[in-house]
Amino acid sequence: MIFLPPYSPELNRIELLWHKMKHEWMAFKARTTKILEADVGKILDGFGFGSGSDCRMTFC
Repeated sequence: MIFLPPYSPELNRIELLWHKMKHEWMAFKARTTKILEADVGKILDGFGFGSGSDCRMTFC
């Protein structure tokens, strides 16, 4: 049996995705709420696991 802490962001796929979105796919700039929602929506629309996607992520 392996003890896991109550919160392990390195094991949570959504945390890995959000980190990649913030640090690789989005430019560092100030945004309003509307612009942030639009930028995140654009990334999620282009997100996928295949080679034809604009934003790719592997869980290896």
